[in-house]
Amino acid sequence: VDRDSQPPPSPAMRAAAERGIWLHALFERLPSVAPSQRRATALSWLERSAGIVDAARREEIALAALGVIEDPAYAELFAPDGLAEAPIAATLPDGRVVAGTVDRLIVRDDVVRVVDFKTGRALPAAEADVPTYHRTQMEAYAKALGVIFPGRRIEASLLYTSGPRLIELGG
Repeated sequence: VDRDSQPPPSPAMRAAAERGIWLHALFERLPSVAPSQRRATALSWLERSAGIVDAARREEIALAALGVIEDPAYAELFAPDGLAEAPIAATLPDGRVVAGTVDRLIVRDDVVRVVDFKTGRALPAAEADVPTYHRTQMEAYAKALGVIFPGRRIEASLLYTSGPRLIELGG
């Protein structure tokens, strides 16, 4: 029995979800492109692959993605050695299996950073305002990465692209 039914998404909700998909795709594709070519690459991909015919819409989405990728505060997240859309899977000590695809994974000798992008979400004022289901998802990813990379510190964060603002989640 579905006790938490939701109405069908409105056109605005569908448009926001579609925009989020496009931003995620650009976050995956653009970091490996030379900075001088990123805008042209983004515009071309949005037209040819995403099928966005409106030039102003393509420009807005490309600039939104580039504003995050090229922000010095997030340079490490989008460094060439970062992994985009990285699949992870692990069996936790209690027998639970965690499997998923993380938006960004940065693996260093002493620390592993996992970041999930939130493209259409309201920007929380503080870590305490992060929705429980986002926190639960990231805690599961952090536990799985602790099994995969024993002995390394695991850092889990959410990058709200509307700010942009990175919120590091405490254990």
